[in-house]
Amino acid sequence: MHRHTLHSPPSRVRRASALLATGALIGGGLLVAPAAFAAPAPDAAPGDLGLTGADVMTHLTELSDISESFAADGYRVWNGPGYEAAAAYAEQVLEGTGAFTVSRQSFEVPTTEFGEASLTVAGTTYTGSHFDLSEGIDGDYTAPLALPTDADGAHLGCEAGDFATVPARSIVLVQRGICTFEAKIDNATAAGAGAVFVYNNERPPEEGTTPDDQLTNVASGPRDENDSPAATLPQASGDAVAALIVAAPADAPVEGTAVIEKQFLVTESFNVIADSVAGDPDDTIVIGAHLDGVAEGPGVNDNGSGSAAVLALAERIAASETPNDKRIRLALWSAEEVGLLGSTAYVDDVLANDPDELNRISAYLNYDMIGSENFTVGVYDADESTFEAPVEIPEGSVEIEKVYTDYFDAIEQPWIDTEYSGRSDYQAFIDNGIPAGGLFPGADDIKTEEQARLFGGTAGVFMDRNYHTVNDTLANVNRDAINIFAPAIGHAAFALAWDAAVEPSPEPTPGEPSPEPTTEPTTEPTVAPTAEPTAEPTAAPSPSPSVTGGPAGGPRGGGLANTGSDVEGSPLPAIGLGMLALGLIVAAGTVIARRRTQQ
Repeated sequence: MHRHTLHSPPSRVRRASALLATGALIGGGLLVAPAAFAAPAPDAAPGDLGLTGADVMTHLTELSDISESFAADGYRVWNGPGYEAAAAYAEQVLEGTGAFTVSRQSFEVPTTEFGEASLTVAGTTYTGSHFDLSEGIDGDYTAPLALPTDADGAHLGCEAGDFATVPARSIVLVQRGICTFEAKIDNATAAGAGAVFVYNNERPPEEGTTPDDQLTNVASGPRDENDSPAATLPQASGDAVAALIVAAPADAPVEGTAVIEKQFLVTESFNVIADSVAGDPDDTIVIGAHLDGVAEGPGVNDNGSGSAAVLALAERIAASETPNDKRIRLALWSAEEVGLLGSTAYVDDVLANDPDELNRISAYLNYDMIGSENFTVGVYDADESTFEAPVEIPEGSVEIEKVYTDYFDAIEQPWIDTEYSGRSDYQAFIDNGIPAGGLFPGADDIKTEEQARLFGGTAGVFMDRNYHTVNDTLANVNRDAINIFAPAIGHAAFALAWDAAVEPSPEPTPGEPSPEPTTEPTTEPTVAPTAEPTAEPTAAPSPSPSVTGGPAGGPRGGGLANTGSDVEGSPLPAIGLGMLALGLIVAAGTVIARRRTQQ
């Protein structure tokens, strides 16, 4: 998953300068011509469509109930009845808004059904586990056992020469380590192995793996039907069998019987796609979250939380008195947990059937978990100010990042960068040049002391200790995280899909002097860190409402007001003169400092 690092929150001085400069821009705009509706006042919180954590919790509670009711069927796994029920609920919510046309996009998913995986030697059966896409055996296979051996006497099988003394058709036992599982299987296949078992090596203590535990992380690359059948064994089993192989005389090798039962199938799944009725179809903002979860747990945070946010956002978009200027496409993806398959199928379909549609998508926003119990506030690091990205970042992604960071700066909410890795449903979009961004609260990364100081919670443990487990429940979702992320999601939609939204603050103009700030930058958080993660759900969550409503007097009456542009004697030009003059004074004395000073 994503990695995180800390940088200091911006100073009050820079925030004030940014707000004054924004005010000057708005004032100049009022001098030119009255807009259809005005941008928010400089001293108001940014527009967020009125989206609140309570809105998200309403749908998250429903998705949690659905998931828990299908515990015996893999919760919300992509090909199970729980996913179908969750999708039906989402469709009902989306259609109920009256603001979206809703459809299902079907796609095929190659799947594997696993049977027994075992190796029987000298009357003892050692139970193994399966690689995801390795080949299986039709029936039992009995043959001599063999070990690959390198120059150091190890049995890693990372070089073709390690198998020089391995007889063809042998059952080959290979130890984990150094190279990939795929390379080990390929080398054994080239040597003519009849079957391959990779056994675990001694694991680092922090993994908590015992010698009797099954080998985990068992992806072996794409399926290759020419490969030798392969499976895995725990460390203790592999060590025991290896000792028998070594002890056997050269002219009487020990034999074993391999069983690797599996069946390759093709199964259908579907994404839920909702297009807004309002908005320019030639300029589309796609906002997505994966609706499927893992079979090991109810997946309330991963990713019921992101899906619930998308549903709550749909209702706030529908409630806005001012329609969105750009088309908004909401997507709930399937089969993310088995390889980002739903979002990839969507992009592949566009490429195959309507490639011009890619040019009509101006941005993709991704929400994969927003309620981690030991959370941070992470923003995808598109400008690579903290992390060098392992992917090509499309032009325009930096501006999307600034939509989020400007918002958090304006409300004095600390935030950190999270690696722009492509390891979620935005990958297929960025692979095809579509600007993308998003938020991430953390999963299986360790929280640092500095992050605990900024966001509360517990340092030295995972940001979500329930990630991909049976404990990913509603009780373990952090309401504080939901309350922070929800209005930020509303703001990003508003900033990108409504023409009146204020642009992200510009970088300092090169070559201009940067005067020293009048005060030292703030080093402490502006608010006290949140408390320990919520252990039990509250009876009726009541997060603090966001300050502003949606466009044009949205659900709570804040937000953007009509200008009354044809009313004679409108005061807007005079207000604009004052704001422009103020902006010129500020510009003469202050240049907005670069926001990302790394620690």
